[in-house]
Amino acid sequence: MRILKTKPYLTDKELSIMMNSQKRVDYFRDYQIIHSVQVNSGKKAEDIAIILGVSKNKVYKTVQKYNKYGLSWKTGISRGGRRESRCIMSLEEEGSFLNDITQEAMKGQIITYKQIKDKLELKINRIVSDDYIWDLLKRHNWSKKVPRQSHPQSDKSVQEEYKKNSLNYWLPNH
Repeated sequence: MRILKTKPYLTDKELSIMMNSQKRVDYFRDYQIIHSVQVNSGKKAEDIAIILGVSKNKVYKTVQKYNKYGLSWKTGISRGGRRESRCIMSLEEEGSFLNDITQEAMKGQIITYKQIKDKLELKINRIVSDDYIWDLLKRHNWSKKVPRQSHPQSDKSVQEEYKKNSLNYWLPNH
């Protein structure tokens, strides 16, 4: 059995104020774990996890981060989204690239995503995946235009009448 204990970076009152000032639910939950461990010293991680509705592992990891990094334990941590250091292009660069090809697209000169992919690969001198192109278009609210399946002025009743009255010709299978 490991005994949970937090380092005294904040008093119980300061920790409570910090916990209640959080706007994000996940940050509130983490501060709630720290507050519970600090106020209830000597309790097991299992007990705190059951009370707060989290896993025992979450309690251990949260307390470990708080003890290791101190007051800066929540700074610089982000979940999901684009991380600029790993992105091929920034959002602004992607937007300027799409603005450059907008005129061609409006004239109907860009028909397939493959053409956009080829232009992008020439610009950045790197091969990109098909998914990157589709994600790029979705990020900037570009939509795929496809032809209609039927003419807008078509009359269904006339089509059904034609189907009923047309002759069926059977051709031999030679």
